[in-house]
Amino acid sequence: MPKAHPWELAWREQRWAEASPPLSAVVDFADALKRESAKRVLDLGCGAGRHSIVLGKAGFQVVALDISETALKTLEARLKTASIDNVTLVLHEMWELPFVDDYFDGVICTNVLHHGRLAQIKQATKELHRVMEKGASAFVIALSMADFRKGNGRRLEKNTFVFTKGEERGIIHHFFSRKELESCFRKFETVSFEERLIPVEAGGNRAHFLVRLGKP
Repeated sequence: MPKAHPWELAWREQRWAEASPPLSAVVDFADALKRESAKRVLDLGCGAGRHSIVLGKAGFQVVALDISETALKTLEARLKTASIDNVTLVLHEMWELPFVDDYFDGVICTNVLHHGRLAQIKQATKELHRVMEKGASAFVIALSMADFRKGNGRRLEKNTFVFTKGEERGIIHHFFSRKELESCFRKFETVSFEERLIPVEAGGNRAHFLVRLGKP
């Protein structure tokens, strides 16, 4: 029997839950997609779907992709409760997307892209570019090197660690420099690029890059 993916284990063992509300930045991006008349939107690494639900309620045809079957089952129940029928669930890894070229006119990928080795991440960004149609928009949130968790766990390669404790144990985290993340997105048009720091009680910051992209 194949070993379960670390994210599936985190959801299955109830170490990971999605209690926080949708991010305001994603809600703003959904509004921007409506102004752009986008129709087909991919939620890449959707988890239990807090953003898929927002997108579904906004009227988009949503594809919610995640590697965790348990997370997708949670989303399925949420969609049924909310009577939302325009969200399609897909169980898949992000390194090789099961979609035709130029299909989506909107993509969100929040706190997902950094979960891999750099070579895998570069492959995921190539796939992201491939499945977006010309003129499509994407919104990505990814970890910054300024995050207080950098160095936690076991080092796999430069700026890449697999956490060994806590709710995300067994899960890979790559911490980006701005230059490195910009390099991953070199085929895209960069609409905005912001680093956001949020202080934590233990000291240091949670640190993420918030990036809006277009496919020229």
